[in-house]
Amino acid sequence: MSNLFNTHGEINASNVTEALTQIVKYASIIEDLQPSSNAQAAAPGLNDGQRDEMIKQALMTQEGKIALGQAMANPIRRNLDYQGVARKALVVDPLPQGALPVYDRDIDVAAVVVSSNGAAPESRVFGDRVTVPEFEVVSNPTVRIAEVKRRRFNVIDRAQQKARQEIQAQEDANVFAALQYAGDADQGGENQAVDLDPVTGGALNKNGLVNLKRQIDRWDLVTSKYFMNINEFTDILTWESAGNTNSQVDPVTQRELLQTGLYGHVFGADIIVSKVVPVNRAFACADPEFVGVMPVRQDIEVLPADEPKQLKLGWVVNEIIGIGIVNPRGVATGTVG
Repeated sequence: MSNLFNTHGEINASNVTEALTQIVKYASIIEDLQPSSNAQAAAPGLNDGQRDEMIKQALMTQEGKIALGQAMANPIRRNLDYQGVARKALVVDPLPQGALPVYDRDIDVAAVVVSSNGAAPESRVFGDRVTVPEFEVVSNPTVRIAEVKRRRFNVIDRAQQKARQEIQAQEDANVFAALQYAGDADQGGENQAVDLDPVTGGALNKNGLVNLKRQIDRWDLVTSKYFMNINEFTDILTWESAGNTNSQVDPVTQRELLQTGLYGHVFGADIIVSKVVPVNRAFACADPEFVGVMPVRQDIEVLPADEPKQLKLGWVVNEIIGIGIVNPRGVATGTVG
């Protein structure tokens, strides 16, 4: 390793081919520009400055770019990673040790909570205070030890990352179930379910979103967020073309939309898109402090859970949370079709 660079920080090689051979030889230590522990063990003498210089030299030639690209190849993903969005609808309340998830209600309406096993939401009418039941959300990813040795990317980090995304999806599904229950007067809520396509018949339109907003605004609250599926968001794109100066929405790229879940604004409210929102349904919410709370007993934690007899590495990724819609007046929902 000591003779890889000369005193000027340049790779010692007589020609481009020899330089690229050395780059490929040590490419594993710069995989994803974040070397794994195995790679670091293979080349303990390579510091950050030398690695950066090696990358700089390689990027000066087309052959070097190809070699680095092959060394740092990531798996081709089937779809984009999921990003949790439902916490934007509620106040997240980290609970201190031993604290009870009990919250006051300053209005005379029923509160909606998700039951302790994470099943169907229920309405609680009695008392001026509501206790939000807690439940666990769990994922148990496993990876065969042989795959860890075989892959060119850090499969362990990827498995834990995917597990966290699964936890976020389960969490969002529970929140949207509670919002759906609380936003429908036929199920114990304060607002009437809205027809989101009163004119077009089969597609989300402006009048539908305005009617959804009206359900919340009539209680002297301000609608701050719309939650919807990508199918309903696509209907918004047909309202006006992106080049029309009278467009009601701020156009951004499809990639940014799917990665962040945030498209822009319409009628003064954020449009938040998630695949967990049921198709042909949309939600409107007031500011989180006027909607509900999510007590967090334990945020996402990763615990080892290997299976040696199966030659697998494993983890238990879990969290302990509660979901309570303390003010159903701040939630409205509607359907398309």
